[in-house]
Amino acid sequence: MKKGESNNTRAYGYVRVSTKEQNPERQVAELIGHGVNERDIYVDKITGRTKADNRPEYQVLKHSIRPGDTLYIHELDRLGRNKAVILEELRYYKEQGIRVKILDLPTTMQDHSGKDGLGSLMYELINNVIIEIMATMAQAELEKIKKRQREGIDVAMANGIKFGRRKIEVDEKFIVHYDEWKAKKITAVEAMKRTGLKRSTFYNLVKEYEKKDS
Repeated sequence: MKKGESNNTRAYGYVRVSTKEQNPERQVAELIGHGVNERDIYVDKITGRTKADNRPEYQVLKHSIRPGDTLYIHELDRLGRNKAVILEELRYYKEQGIRVKILDLPTTMQDHSGKDGLGSLMYELINNVIIEIMATMAQAELEKIKKRQREGIDVAMANGIKFGRRKIEVDEKFIVHYDEWKAKKITAVEAMKRTGLKRSTFYNLVKEYEKKDS
């Protein structure tokens, strides 16, 4: 029998990396090392800001896991980057009778099944306090990152750096194909194809060009 499973229960794992470029293998390997079968590990390559309902693999996991099972995650913020979301997800698993073990939070990894009623209660209270602190720290770290990003953007803008999509302007290529279209040598669809413009962008440039030319 594997370390992560008992007779009638299963161990599941959840891994989340923020982008498709990041490799989840390290998290997966650590979960396997704690007895989770690779077939029961669900991986999302999606930002932590994405709501739990919009994480496809996480939703499959929540529909698969059952009361009595155990969920292993590498870090608390795999459940979300917002304190309220993290605590909401943990509350869900507790209500479902599913134990959550967090690899970088040792108190959650301990077995307290043999403790008496008071010992078990004390353990749970301590664990809850630690989780609350860790969730608060995770959110504080995210807010710190956002603040630094905002400060960096403000400095860049003050130095004349512009952000956002580059404005598409009327150029010689557009004018050539605009004239062909107006002369009915090509269709509007063909003009869009030759200029590489989407329909809305094409007609916006048409309005801009005709307004200047009037």
